[in-house]
Amino acid sequence: MLLICCCIGATVFSQNNLRIFARKEGDNTVLYADNNEVCPVSIQLTLSLDNLQADESADRVYIVPSDTTNFRLVQLTRKKPRGRISYSYNYTAVYGDARQTSYDHNFLYDLPFKKGLSSRVEQGYNGTFSHQQENSIDFNMRLGSEVHAARGGLVIAVVQRFSENCWRDECKQMANYVLIYHDDGTIGDYSHLQYNSAKVAIGDTVKKGQLIALSGNTGYTRGPHLHFDCYLSGFDGKRTLMTKFRTTAGSVFLKEGKVYRN
Repeated sequence: MLLICCCIGATVFSQNNLRIFARKEGDNTVLYADNNEVCPVSIQLTLSLDNLQADESADRVYIVPSDTTNFRLVQLTRKKPRGRISYSYNYTAVYGDARQTSYDHNFLYDLPFKKGLSSRVEQGYNGTFSHQQENSIDFNMRLGSEVHAARGGLVIAVVQRFSENCWRDECKQMANYVLIYHDDGTIGDYSHLQYNSAKVAIGDTVKKGQLIALSGNTGYTRGPHLHFDCYLSGFDGKRTLMTKFRTTAGSVFLKEGKVYRN
């Protein structure tokens, strides 16, 4: 007897775009993945096996390329010729390569707003308000201000359906955002965007300085601003990175409380 129980784990994207499924192949069962995202995804499986053994290490991370079907993950083989067999699995999946540690430390980012304008950094790296142990930046930007790409790349996610904000836990999942995948594997996150204001779509290639959305006040906020961070994916959360920006005062790491001009 074969019992199958699939427990869907944490993902940061639509489950319609990532599918894990089992296929019987002779006496074995093989798990496969379809990835319909426009960038690679990392998958971490957790298996529970009864009278079965896996041909891969239980803690292996699988990197599934974009637009890929029938990507082989792991084969399950009967241990004893007789007796009941069963298995269950769950998984966690994130954009990009969760094993990655290296990236372009020297890349110089543009400020994410229109040329000729200035903005105050309300919170900087390891900020005093809500950025503890985060390399994230909050720019003071009015509702409807233009948000421009700080770095070019591939648009991998666009959320623009929310219109509310509050200072309660339920609002943490209600921020509009655009995610841009960079050529070194890092991801730029532009959050709290205005409802239905995205100027780009998933799969678009954007250039540095290109208009991508309008700033807003959605999600877990107390007032209008643009949240920006650059990160490497991890199964336990973002690994946010310090990024140097080009400003009229030179190339700098931005400081909380200071005003910078583009």
